[in-house]
Amino acid sequence: MVQTWTPPDLSQPCAVHNNLTTCQPSTFLFLQLVANLFGYSPDAKNKYGYDYDFSSGFASWDFTNPFESAKPKQEEYDFIVVGAGSAGCVVANRLTEIQHWRVLLLEAGDEEPLVADVPAFAPMLQGSSIDWMYETQPSPHSCLARDEGRCTWARGKVMGGSSTINYMIYIRGHPEDYDEWEYMGNHGWSYRDVLPYFKKSEDNKNHDHKKIDPHYHGVGGYQTVEFFPYQDKNTIGLLHSYEELGLPKVDQNSEHLIGTMLLQHTTRHGERLSTNGAFIRPIRNKRKNLTVRTNAHVTRILIDPKTKKAYGVEYFSKGKLVQVLAKKEVILSAGSINSPVLLMLSGVGPASHLQENDIKVIKDSAVGFNLQDHTTIDGVVFALTNHTSTLVDEDQMKADVYYWKEKRDGPLASTGALQTNAFIQTKFENSHDRPDIQISIDSVNTDNFFTDPILSYNTAVLPLAYYSGMMARPILLNPESRGRILLNHTDPTFGTPLIYANTFFEEIDLLRIVEGVKQSLNLERTSFFKHAGIRLVRTPLPACKHIPWGTDEYWACIAMAYTTTIFHPVGTCKMGPHHDESAVVDSNLRVHGIHSLRVIDASIMPKIVRGNTNAPTIMIAEKGSDFIKETWLKEDHHGEKYHTPQSSINSLFDFGNFFEVNF
Repeated sequence: MVQTWTPPDLSQPCAVHNNLTTCQPSTFLFLQLVANLFGYSPDAKNKYGYDYDFSSGFASWDFTNPFESAKPKQEEYDFIVVGAGSAGCVVANRLTEIQHWRVLLLEAGDEEPLVADVPAFAPMLQGSSIDWMYETQPSPHSCLARDEGRCTWARGKVMGGSSTINYMIYIRGHPEDYDEWEYMGNHGWSYRDVLPYFKKSEDNKNHDHKKIDPHYHGVGGYQTVEFFPYQDKNTIGLLHSYEELGLPKVDQNSEHLIGTMLLQHTTRHGERLSTNGAFIRPIRNKRKNLTVRTNAHVTRILIDPKTKKAYGVEYFSKGKLVQVLAKKEVILSAGSINSPVLLMLSGVGPASHLQENDIKVIKDSAVGFNLQDHTTIDGVVFALTNHTSTLVDEDQMKADVYYWKEKRDGPLASTGALQTNAFIQTKFENSHDRPDIQISIDSVNTDNFFTDPILSYNTAVLPLAYYSGMMARPILLNPESRGRILLNHTDPTFGTPLIYANTFFEEIDLLRIVEGVKQSLNLERTSFFKHAGIRLVRTPLPACKHIPWGTDEYWACIAMAYTTTIFHPVGTCKMGPHHDESAVVDSNLRVHGIHSLRVIDASIMPKIVRGNTNAPTIMIAEKGSDFIKETWLKEDHHGEKYHTPQSSINSLFDFGNFFEVNF
């Protein structure tokens, strides 16, 4: 087996302060154990790559007449899908259902490692070798206590994308979120229109559960959805506490979100099921019309400047730039950060910004604007007693690892108290039944956090199953603030994109977060918390100790200083009608002004949904795939409408590198 995963490097943060448990030798030894047991991928078979097509180079030569073969044929597919993430894996699966369509799926990252399978290991995936490790630009309104004033934005650089490193929560958002999309001019995106696509992909293993409404769920799809097999005392106690506070138990994937729920997740039998695991692995060796290439970093989309037609892509692999053609379409599924970056590198984006980076403008477009995210904070901590603390010694952690490896059960087969969820309304919400705050309960080592809240965050790599405190995270569901993605002017192609999140730029967002904090504090007065001796820690955090603890001003300070996120960036390739100058794609996800190019991922959301974004992204990919089929099955029947210009093909050949690239 080939090692495809390296754990986060704690040597630098732990070199400054080593008094946290996460900086002790035991943590380093545990990470080494995990890397030895789970650091490889069953998909990485050899150094040449799992799906390397050795015949592709030879197929372009006529060995019976070598002189006629002096000019090699350019490699060509019907469709090229850029990004094998939450959306791209779905698109590649659905397009290869048409047997005569050849599809190339390109992924910048490596194969999905086994470490991602273990639900409780989610924290150690962030900052590891399968994370792009993006950071926001400094802002006067947020992340003020973070290192250099920057918040980390984890994004999956791996097969499965962020569905491989996320916390697996399956939530769709409120029905009115999608009705709002349609009201904004996106015909066919109402809740009634998108619900069948949610159900299409879903294989819900708990559809007969009394708290799951079967009308809203599907069975038999590729993406398994289920409850974790393991819940600890705190998980069950939190559900009772929310009910005691007046929140009913509801199926939060139905039409009613306000309330509480034991969350369902994108797992199968106690292990993560990313979109790679759900949609690609079952077909990868069976469908001959699918080619998957990992470690293939796409650098631009090839667009004819005269016809404004996308006809291929350029990608960097094994130290070489490779160009490949698309007969029908290029589908961009690189995510809300990299999809706008690739459009801009290809000449589609704000004209002034492209010109600043010496990129020829093919289409002036509002690419990179409209960035939205689900912001939350650190700082609201409930300390546990020995009665419900789940901390264990090193030997027990090791035993739990081997137990999960054998049984796919036990504490590591869940995400601790994070399984509980609450959707609430604050006094600032005007709609009848849409929530504006989500409350998640994260695992935290209380001693570590109050010793050094920043270092504790930066070194939080141990499994979610083990904790001595519960961090209540009020999550802003409908932000008014909007950010922007820009190219890195020092190196637009390979430099880290500039992420201007603009968090809390609009004051209402901060007011909602503060109100969410105040509502979460009510948990302390519930029967379970009192009986278990769980108490709110009232120690002021360093960045805000000059403000009286517990006041609105204190919590506002905490929000701006200890800002974080649940990693749901959307909106940077906004979907909207042609007359909307802020729109990048139309309601069929075609890029305005460019032929044969679509964006199919979370970046097309005109407005962020009020819930976790992975399930909606899968839905977008299902619906987008049908748009492509509707277009090209009709075109195949009547004859292709567009053809790659011969002048463009001729310009691609690099005879000197041909053998090196293909052999």
